[in-house]
Amino acid sequence: MFQAFFGQSYADAKSRFLGAAARQGCHVQSYVNPAASGVDGESLTTDVAYCGSTDARSLLILTSAMHGEEGYCGSGCQVALLNDQALLERAQANGIGILLIHAVNPYGFSWGHRTNEDNIDLNRNFCDFSKPLPDNRHYLALHPLLIPESWPPGAENAAAIQAFITTEGEQAYREGMMLGQYSHPDGLFYGGLSPSWSNLTLRDILGQFGKDRDRIAWIDYHTGLGPYGHAEKIFVQKGQPEYQRARSWWGADVVSVVDPDSSTVDIGGTGMRALLEECSHVPELTFMAQEYGTVPMDEVFLALRGDRWLGCHKDADPAQRRAMKAAHKAAFYPDHDDWRGAVVGQSRTSLLQAINGLSAG
Repeated sequence: MFQAFFGQSYADAKSRFLGAAARQGCHVQSYVNPAASGVDGESLTTDVAYCGSTDARSLLILTSAMHGEEGYCGSGCQVALLNDQALLERAQANGIGILLIHAVNPYGFSWGHRTNEDNIDLNRNFCDFSKPLPDNRHYLALHPLLIPESWPPGAENAAAIQAFITTEGEQAYREGMMLGQYSHPDGLFYGGLSPSWSNLTLRDILGQFGKDRDRIAWIDYHTGLGPYGHAEKIFVQKGQPEYQRARSWWGADVVSVVDPDSSTVDIGGTGMRALLEECSHVPELTFMAQEYGTVPMDEVFLALRGDRWLGCHKDADPAQRRAMKAAHKAAFYPDHDDWRGAVVGQSRTSLLQAINGLSAG
């Protein structure tokens, strides 16, 4: 049942999304990424579907593929909603428009990367580039260890990384890996030196559809961190009123990025900044990242490192490349019915809660 919502490739996911949007009579717009074509030569687009009245005072936004290959999950949740007449009618009855932004990073989705056409991690790219960029000193030390000369990394490499953790601490390793860095364009979690196409496109969409709203809620779908199939509700905003509102909508298990129990770290340059800047006129903004667990974190990090190693070694053995690409996809999209069912079920609950929250007061 749930498999029908999830594509097997970017092109397949896009087709399912656009087909479901057409059946619902949504207003659809497409933004073409001019930088490249897809893995099968297809056009790379960020596609937008809007459901509901154009003058709705409240808006619920769902985004997929901020991190490329993580897009299978978010796309599946978007298509599931487009097939959920009860939820759509509930939103419309309560004066809520629904904005579905499919494939924020179509290049990474198609080519099987977490990053975009310039190896930019989009959730580290929403910075003020007129000011000095953050200096991730831990990444400087880790970079040559994370992307070694040969693959797979050997025991000596593992020992060197463990020595870093022993000396600097587990938190330093997590921050070195995940905070983002602006010094190594060929490295992991690279934030870029200027706004990417996806950054500018997302801002354009939010500015266009966020006009004349009183309340906006945004759920951004991610995968790769946490227990298999479990949706961690990650609060990224800074304000206490926003935090309390998120918990009143989505439950006491909403976790802030500054909480030690969070599976991630307090990242700068996330896409949420686009919402705060492009929709600053909106009185009430509520954002949540919904992160679905896949495989153990060590396997996720190894898959990320391997994909970056492939990017630096275009002459890698084709069989090795295929195996590593398959491992990378599995780290962000477990192709199993139990995982898909858990994803859609928890997504629907969060969507119902968001609709109820936007309907109150």
